[in-house]
Amino acid sequence: MRVLEGVDDALAARVREIWVVDNRSPDGTAEAALGVARSGRLPNLRVFRTRQNNSLGGTHKTVFRRAAEVGASHVVVLHGDDQAVAAEVGLLLDRVERDPSVQTVLGSRFSRGSRLVGYDRKRVAGNRVLNVVYSVVTGRRLADLGSGLNCFAVADLDERTYLRFADGLTFNFELLLDLVRRRVAFAYEPITWREEDQVSNARNVKVFTTALANLLRWRLGRPAGPAPAADREYAMDELDPSGPAAGVGAAS
Repeated sequence: MRVLEGVDDALAARVREIWVVDNRSPDGTAEAALGVARSGRLPNLRVFRTRQNNSLGGTHKTVFRRAAEVGASHVVVLHGDDQAVAAEVGLLLDRVERDPSVQTVLGSRFSRGSRLVGYDRKRVAGNRVLNVVYSVVTGRRLADLGSGLNCFAVADLDERTYLRFADGLTFNFELLLDLVRRRVAFAYEPITWREEDQVSNARNVKVFTTALANLLRWRLGRPAGPAPAADREYAMDELDPSGPAAGVGAAS
């Protein structure tokens, strides 16, 4: 997989473990990651499969919970769609090491120094409008509502709140608003973002209106989005590189 190809030895050495999480999508994520694990190129690579497909937000919840269980200090989330540049994980880690007072660093596609490749101008304008509206309403300068490259200090995450957030794409909006509400110190770091597969304008409009609706509910003190279904399970199992992709290693 292209994302792992972008992780060199120097970057891999800066983190305790590299997790690839397959959320039961049919894109061959697990098989590709297990192939890298078998090659031995990334000795600290571990491959997991979630017990349910809980979409983007649910996968975040699963990873956050496991990170807390194993005593990790930070979680770097890098989406597997190859839109962010894996090597730029180092920029976020540098910022964390440079400033002990800010341990959650969010990648920004729209800050000075950010680089956008192939990103539709209408989408750039829409995102910038949302950033301004969110900043005005929250009273805090927000440069991006949710890119695919972020570093979270585990201590800055609150399971009592994030487990109530929606499992879909709006999870990022709710998580950011929760950080603001709890007055967590966080910073933005400019990143590169590549957009090769453009999302339809209809979907863009839906995301835009949903983001505004979530902000309004947050401002009124209401839940920002619909709660997840009661039968959701936020857990994952480790896959054994020596066996088939369907095999299970250590269970969570």
